[in-house]
Amino acid sequence: MKKTVLIILAALMVILPLTASAAGKTPVYDTSERGVEKQATVSLNKPYTVEYEDAVPLEDYADSGNELTDGIFAPVIDYENSDWIGSGGWAGYRSESGSGTYSVTVTLDIGYIAREIGQVFIRTMTERRIKGLTPSISVKASIDGESFFSVGELQVQNVENKRTEILINRIQLEETFSARYIKVTFTQDAAYTTLTDEICVSAYGNIERINKNGGDGEGRTYDLSSGYAIPNGKLENSITTVKGHAYPSGADFDEPDKTFYIGEGFGEKVKVINDFMSVGRPYYSHYVNDIRYIVIHNTGMCESYSDADFVHNYLVNKTDGSSSSWHYTVDGNVIYHGLPDVVAGWHAATNYNFYTIGIEICLNGAPVGPGGNNDPITKGEEYEKWYAETFTPAMENAAVLTAELLVRYDLTPDKILQHTDVYYFHTKQCPYYMRLNSNKVLVHDGTGWNYFMKLVNKYYSAMTEEGERTVRKTYSPSEKLPDYLIGTDGTAYMVTTSVEAATKVIQGDADCNGIIDKRDAECIRRIIVGEDVSRGYPDINGDKEIKINDYIAVLRKIK
Repeated sequence: MKKTVLIILAALMVILPLTASAAGKTPVYDTSERGVEKQATVSLNKPYTVEYEDAVPLEDYADSGNELTDGIFAPVIDYENSDWIGSGGWAGYRSESGSGTYSVTVTLDIGYIAREIGQVFIRTMTERRIKGLTPSISVKASIDGESFFSVGELQVQNVENKRTEILINRIQLEETFSARYIKVTFTQDAAYTTLTDEICVSAYGNIERINKNGGDGEGRTYDLSSGYAIPNGKLENSITTVKGHAYPSGADFDEPDKTFYIGEGFGEKVKVINDFMSVGRPYYSHYVNDIRYIVIHNTGMCESYSDADFVHNYLVNKTDGSSSSWHYTVDGNVIYHGLPDVVAGWHAATNYNFYTIGIEICLNGAPVGPGGNNDPITKGEEYEKWYAETFTPAMENAAVLTAELLVRYDLTPDKILQHTDVYYFHTKQCPYYMRLNSNKVLVHDGTGWNYFMKLVNKYYSAMTEEGERTVRKTYSPSEKLPDYLIGTDGTAYMVTTSVEAATKVIQGDADCNGIIDKRDAECIRRIIVGEDVSRGYPDINGDKEIKINDYIAVLRKIK
C-alpha cells in the first residue's frame, strides 16, 4: 500500500501544474491572506544556463554569469554620460541574423523543489541609443528539469521611472506552484536589442533569517553545507552585558493589526499602528524588500487636515491612479505603518525601491501661497509657529522610528538617505522642509535635517553604545519549522529535517516533514475520482496534519 501512495504522490507533483495551466490565463492574486505572509526570493544567488536561438550577447552588456540572480538591481541609464554604456549589471542580447525574431532562454536551477512559488518578475530597460525594447517574456517551470509546464506570460506591472523606461514585468499568481527549475524565454523582433537585469522568483511561507548570533528568531542553528537548511541545535541561554542603556522594541513590526509603542527607553513613547494596505491594491508591489537603507520623505500635503491619519488613509484607500506606496507615515502624535517592512514600496522612483524602507513625515498645516502645496511659504510668524509646534514633533517621532529601524535591521546612521539622494539625477527637493538652511535656502544638510540626524544618533547610541545594560537570552524553539531560512548573504534555503527527508520531496515521496496534510489527501482523492485539482503541491498550509499511516487509511476509505 505504501508503494501505491508514493506512486500517486509522484504523479500528483506532475499533474497539478499541468491541470492548472490548461486554463490558459494568468490569474491575479487578490486575496488578503497572502498580504500577511512573508516571501523568500528563492532565485537569489542561484545558477542558471542561457540558450540562444538566432541570438548573441550584446556587446558591452555581456553577462558574466550572475547578473540575473545577484540581487543587485541595476541603475538607470544616464543618457548624458556615454561612459555609462556597459555598466550597472544589465545583460543584453541581439539578433545574430538580423531578420525575423530571436529568443534567449534562461533556465534557473533553484537547487531544490521550492514550494508555494507565487510570483516571478523581471526588470527590463528601453535603451534608445541601441534600439533596446522590452521583449515578450514567457515563463515555464519544472520539477525534474525535463517536463515543463507553463506559468504564464509576464505583464508590465509598473514603470519604475517613466523618464528612463525601466519596466517591471511580473506574473502574480492566484495559486502557488512547486518547482525546482524556472525557464524564462525572451522573444524579440530582430530590429531591437534586449536589456534585462534581475530574475526574481518569490515563494510564500514562514520565513526565518539567520541573525548576528548565528541562529534564527527562535534560536535554532542550522547546517547549510548540503544546500538545505537542516536544524542542528539551538543557541545556549545566556546573560550578557551589552552596550547601550535603552532597549529596542521587542514588537513584531510586521504583525497585522497590531498597536505597539517605541522609544520608551529614551523617555519617549510613540504609538505605532500597523494597518496594512490590502494585498489586492494595484500599488502593493508583492516584491521582497532587501532592506539596506532608510529613505526620508516629506509628504507634500500641506492642508491642515493632512495629518498621519489622513495621509495613511489616502495610502491604503486611494483611487486616484497614483502608484506610490511607502511604509510609515509620521506626524507629531502617531505613526501609521501601512506596508510591511519586508515588502518593497514604490516611493524612491528608482532601483532603491527594492532596498529601502520609506518614511513620510507629514506637513499638515504648513503655510502656502496662492499656488497651494506647490507654493510653500517658508518665512514669517505663521511658518515659524507651524515649524515649532507641528513639524518639529513630527521629525522627533520620525527620529525615534528611524533609530529603532536601524537597530532592528542591523544598519548604521550612514544608511539614512534623503529622497533626493536616491532619485535619478538628484532632481528631487525632498524632504523639502528639512533641506532648508537658516536663510531658507535649499541645501542638502538643512536645519531640519541636521536636527533630525542629531536625534537619530542620540537614540541609536542609547541602544547600541552609551552605557551598559544586562540582556537575558532564552531560547525555546517551537516544533514547527520554518519553510525557508534566509542566510546571511540573502540565499534562501529550504528547511528540512535531513537530506533524506528533502530527497523524499524531490522523489515525490512525502512532504519534507514526512507527513501528508488534509489538503494533500483531498487533492489525491480528486485525482482518483477524476475531478479537477489546483496546483500547489506540496502545500504546507497549517491544516491539521495526518501521518502517513493515517493517510493510508484514508485512501482505503476512498477506495
